[in-house]
Amino acid sequence: MTLKLRISAAGRSERGLVLFIALFATIALAMSAVALVGNAATDVAISANVEARQHATLAATAALEHALAALIETNAIPDRSVDEPTRHYFASRQAGEDARGVPLALQRLADYPPGAALIDVGGALTLRYLIERLCLLPGSASAENCTLTPPSVAAALGAAPASEPPRTPYYRVTIRVDGAASTTTFVQALLIDDPSQPRRSWRTLDE
Repeated sequence: MTLKLRISAAGRSERGLVLFIALFATIALAMSAVALVGNAATDVAISANVEARQHATLAATAALEHALAALIETNAIPDRSVDEPTRHYFASRQAGEDARGVPLALQRLADYPPGAALIDVGGALTLRYLIERLCLLPGSASAENCTLTPPSVAAALGAAPASEPPRTPYYRVTIRVDGAASTTTFVQALLIDDPSQPRRSWRTLDE
């Protein structure tokens, strides 16, 4: 009788241990499943954000083409020594830009120049842009006032050829792209007054 009781107690102990191990394994599997679902959701969100950023960056080329047309191709800004806010143009670099170089007028929608047009490219995207001449002040585009295109090597050595082109200011175009779900992307490009090769750089600004 005593032997049977001992065997029965041992059996219950083993069954309890098995039940505990099974319960622990079930909890571990459940936690793993939750983690996998969370990782999958995070991956989907990251993928969507990357895709939206790429789409916004590509759409920003529409604003750049507007800026190129106004500044170089159509001469819509004939006097570049003075501000033309309704044409998105400023004759000097504006105060108040943030650490990324985004001008104050693009940091908040309320600060965008009144009368400056919006560009609707469809797909719930709206573009705003500013052109800044990279000068300290409005006025003449001198080497003392502006960042100018570099001279040729010969000119830098003091022997400029007769065909030496004039040095011209750089123009910074900053584009704000507002998309669905309150997403915002900023893109910047540098231009020069050279119809054959006006684009000098292009970059997407990090948040």
